[in-house]
Amino acid sequence: MGTTSYKCPSCGAGIHFKPELKKFKCDYCLSEYSEEEIANLYKDDEKSEDTHSTQEEVLHKHDVDEAHLQSYTCNSCGAQVVTDDTTTATFCYYCHNPVILSGRLEGEFKPKKMIPFAIDKEKAKSSFLKWAGNKKFVPKDFTSSSQLEKITGVYLPYWWVDTKAQVDYLGEGKNIRVWRTGDMEYTETKKYEIVRQGELDLNNVGEVAFTKIDKSLLNGILPYRESETVDFSMPYLSGFFAEQYDITKEEAEPMIEGQINRYYTYMINDLVSGYDKVDVIRDGIEIKDKEWNYTLLPAWILTYKYQGKTYVFAVNGQTGKSYGELPLSNKRLGSAFGIIFAATFLLLLLGGILIW
Repeated sequence: MGTTSYKCPSCGAGIHFKPELKKFKCDYCLSEYSEEEIANLYKDDEKSEDTHSTQEEVLHKHDVDEAHLQSYTCNSCGAQVVTDDTTTATFCYYCHNPVILSGRLEGEFKPKKMIPFAIDKEKAKSSFLKWAGNKKFVPKDFTSSSQLEKITGVYLPYWWVDTKAQVDYLGEGKNIRVWRTGDMEYTETKKYEIVRQGELDLNNVGEVAFTKIDKSLLNGILPYRESETVDFSMPYLSGFFAEQYDITKEEAEPMIEGQINRYYTYMINDLVSGYDKVDVIRDGIEIKDKEWNYTLLPAWILTYKYQGKTYVFAVNGQTGKSYGELPLSNKRLGSAFGIIFAATFLLLLLGGILIW
């Protein structure tokens, strides 16, 4: 399986995508390039690599251990780059050049869409500090500079589905009015036929396609601005990690259909509101077409191990929205309770002395 490293056309150093510039910039000669310029420059190389990918897979790929680790030859320095079996973009541990495992981005594993990073590492760290900095009972080193340096930009795989569904709803709405005149009580019931039929179009119904990060964590940094979605372009991966999906379409389909049905139920409930009572006569949705789009979405991920447990924090790589679980320092919490207990005891003691 082939590897790709994007290099600066001016000086040959490894080149990274810079979210704050929305361009590629060389950290050595400071040259800047657009995505289109880099893609056009490497177009012929990528075609040639596709032709020889089978041969390169034999030459460069081998199993390392039973945990599905694999190694590839860095085409910058010749060192062996070790990754797990879902990584598609990483860094060489020796020369630190970004390495894209382009052989893993072919056929069914080639993404169709992506959202490039818009938040750089410094802004991600600022978002983390803003979220965690005012928390009183976290361990002292949780927000240390050495800890913050571990934050990593990762493209995570999602299934996005565009779908059309046929809606067929029939119900009877009732509005009931009760009043009294003298000793007589009157009840007026008005009935309405409720018909809702037509085609429902839903775009980008999303489901995470990766099992190695907790789904609730990733849901916590949603949504993304879908209007900024672009067609997949491999150069955008340069300078970041990227993961390959390990949840198939077939495995994701029940979850996608569950989302569609929940949206349909929410929509119908909204459309038939305004009645005292609604009797459902017919209620159906038939999903007609699905267009699956394998999509990569950007996130900054930070992990922290404390007392045998790993805590994971995430920042949306486009919007900066943050989410995660905080570790709780029992030592700091105990100290705080000790101070509160001592202060309370002293106040009660002084109060008792004054009373006597």
